[in-house]
Amino acid sequence: MVTCPVCGWLMRKGDIRRGGFACPGCKERLRWPEISGYEHAALVVGGFLLAFLIPYWMGAQGNNLLWYAIALILPISLALGAALGVLRAFLFPAKLERDPTPDGGRILDITGPPDSSNKP
Repeated sequence: MVTCPVCGWLMRKGDIRRGGFACPGCKERLRWPEISGYEHAALVVGGFLLAFLIPYWMGAQGNNLLWYAIALILPISLALGAALGVLRAFLFPAKLERDPTPDGGRILDITGPPDSSNKP
């Protein structure tokens, strides 16, 4: 069960959608918080580092080290991403937040020209 941050409505898993969705109680647009760029950067750097270090620690050198690292980059990055995701979920459980874009960012908002500053 997840609680709405606006009205306190308890939602079931079936009420929660991926991306933006409306609270069944107050109809406020909600979303899960997005993963920060720092977390993405840590995942990429950690994946590349581990892809090179694991074959190196196993004794690979030269071109073999490069080929093993290229072959291991995807599986290691996926495993690291899963491990970091589980760790993040247990240590820092995500809470719903208000969606700043009421339409989910799908509708382009067109406004009129800016007001002229030369009006008397």
